[in-house]
Amino acid sequence: MDTLSINSATYYLPESEADVITLVNQAKAQNKTICLRGSAHSFPLIKTLEAEAANNKNLYILLAKMNTVHIDKHNALVTVDGGCHLGVDPFDPANISTLENSLLYQLDQAGLAVPDLGGITHQTVAGFLSTGSSGGSTQFSFDDALMSISLVNCGVNGAEKVTFNRPVPDNPDDPFYGIGVATIGLFGVIVSATFKCVPRFNIVGTETTTTEAACPIDLFGNGSGDKPSLQTFLEKNQYVRLMWWPQRNVSKMVVWQAKQQAPTPDFKIIPYQEVPWVAGSPIPLTLAADLVFSAIGTWPNWLLDAMGDTPKYREIKEMADLAFYPAILPLICKFFVQDGENQPFQDVWYNGIPMDNQMSDRLMPVWFTELWIPIEKTQEVMTTLLNFYSEGPKNTGAFSCEIYATKSSPFWMSPSYQTNVIRIDVFWFANNSGDPVEFYKPFWALLQQYNFRPHWAKYLPAGDSPQGVNYLKSVYPKWNDWMALREQMDPGQVFVSDYWRGHLGIAPVQ
Repeated sequence: MDTLSINSATYYLPESEADVITLVNQAKAQNKTICLRGSAHSFPLIKTLEAEAANNKNLYILLAKMNTVHIDKHNALVTVDGGCHLGVDPFDPANISTLENSLLYQLDQAGLAVPDLGGITHQTVAGFLSTGSSGGSTQFSFDDALMSISLVNCGVNGAEKVTFNRPVPDNPDDPFYGIGVATIGLFGVIVSATFKCVPRFNIVGTETTTTEAACPIDLFGNGSGDKPSLQTFLEKNQYVRLMWWPQRNVSKMVVWQAKQQAPTPDFKIIPYQEVPWVAGSPIPLTLAADLVFSAIGTWPNWLLDAMGDTPKYREIKEMADLAFYPAILPLICKFFVQDGENQPFQDVWYNGIPMDNQMSDRLMPVWFTELWIPIEKTQEVMTTLLNFYSEGPKNTGAFSCEIYATKSSPFWMSPSYQTNVIRIDVFWFANNSGDPVEFYKPFWALLQQYNFRPHWAKYLPAGDSPQGVNYLKSVYPKWNDWMALREQMDPGQVFVSDYWRGHLGIAPVQ
């Protein structure tokens, strides 16, 4: 079996379910923990697990060679291997991912689609399901399309493939709903999944940039006349994403919205431009943004390195500190977030819905914590954040806050379990100096009152924190059922890493 070294970790590249079974049994025999990697978009988890490579206690698996797609056009079904990428992964370490072998492209070529997608599509199918990821819609859901899921677990008799099907008639207590979404790698290796597709479609939409006051949405109120409340806007529109720049003298809201449209012969693609394109590419402006925000995020360290701790340095630093947030940052933001912009766009579904695909994770690396809150709390949440941001720059930082919505899910550990949600994504530019967790902690404390559920793939509160294990138990009604199912699937804890043991409070096997 081939292997591949990534960030000092050696990954096995299985090519079949039999290979996966062999690897799981090997891990059990060697008392190692299985660590799975897809596109590595789950950056806090992957970063932690790969840092443990030198300890030789993990067995690393990359499913890049398990990417087969079987389409049943007559029944609008697709069965896809867990290692298949939704779209092309430009940084696939195995150099296997292409547009042509991606799930979404192959579906589109067959005249099919899935109803919703996230902001990016370079994740693998297994990774997207494992983390409970979702797009920005209260009307459509990737979860709704899932019909069955197959895993290689590690039961009392060793590794075996098990399949769970969506129950008919429906039963919310069926194990399918415990395993299908947000298994976070703890139940086994997802080797394949089957989805019910919809006919292919196009999307048409607009993006507008305004001040908070001029926004066509009543961001902090009940809504009136032609200005709907934010909750109403999230519920009435098919696909929505907002980017909030809350800094003093900036206060901008970028509203992206789109809807489905049936394909027509004369349809013309007008691609969305997240940043203005130069010479037909978003790369020049993305690179410029990276340089600017890297300079902001490492201020004043680079000036100290250049000048030393001299009286002149301290004088310049004091002057810049006083002027930065009220004067300098607004000027910078105006270049990237220009008030009054109105951008129409239209595209095929798999290019149009994932609006962030053109922003490179390497040229513009952004980390975040993502908090899912019942949508009926939208007005309270927005008002609470507005008041928090008004307290000063230490709360706003220099970057934006992303706002999405997601449809209610029947899957036990989905952060939208049994409720439509508003999602608050607190961004941290990855090249900043300092610790993002320290920036996130006040947000976790602030929004705990609204019973947020964190996105499993993003930064999570520590297990022993006020928003840790005991808190999570209180906001997931099926927590104990899910834990019992996890123990049944993996009694020897072959899939329980120290990362998840700490965040979920899973005691070691006695």
